[in-house]
Amino acid sequence: MGIVIVEVCDVNPASGLDLESLESAYPGTSVIRTSCLSNCSECALHPYAYVNGEIHWAETTDELWNTIKTAIAAELAALG
Repeated sequence: MGIVIVEVCDVNPASGLDLESLESAYPGTSVIRTSCLSNCSECALHPYAYVNGEIHWAETTDELWNTIKTAIAAELAALG
């Protein structure tokens, strides 16, 4: 089983999501919250998160939630 890392900036709207629940829903997933991911221009415009280093953003946090779950599932499937 592979490992999937989800990273989110504490000041981005995505930080309000229950990201830690992804760790139990998708074994092999870890969530990292940081004070800044040095992507301020994106952070000011959209909710976003990184999934295994790839940025994912959406217009709303609900859309981002679905995008993150889809990205995690794809990563885990690829990692076997």
